[in-house]
Amino acid sequence: MPTPSFPELTRAFALRQTEDPVDPTLRSPMENGMEETRPRFTRNRRTFQVSIDLLSASDKDALDSFYQDCSAAGAAYGGQPFTLLDPRNLDNPQTLTVRFAALPKYSDAGWIGADDKGNAAGYRWNCQFQVREM
Repeated sequence: MPTPSFPELTRAFALRQTEDPVDPTLRSPMENGMEETRPRFTRNRRTFQVSIDLLSASDKDALDSFYQDCSAAGAAYGGQPFTLLDPRNLDNPQTLTVRFAALPKYSDAGWIGADDKGNAAGYRWNCQFQVREM
């Protein structure tokens, strides 16, 4: 089954790696105060903070549909992986396979007038969510 891709939106997003590593160590305290440790897994996954500013209503609907879609074409509220193009290096873009670590949260950006880039006037939303590598 093919992995779904993040939907194409009219607004570019910012992808930032957060310093929130997953602790890969299992710890077992002993009665004498010592601690026994061992690695839990062999690699640490990265977590990314994604910000999309000034989403139009249609972009917001597309993003909502994508993360709520429980079919093979959606992210199933973080239950299914999807591919995301890393926009930080446009010369050599990397495709990441990720899952939602935190679902999108929207904040009101208000009514925005038409701009010189062809974006129509309308109500806008700012959005933030987290994704974690597989």
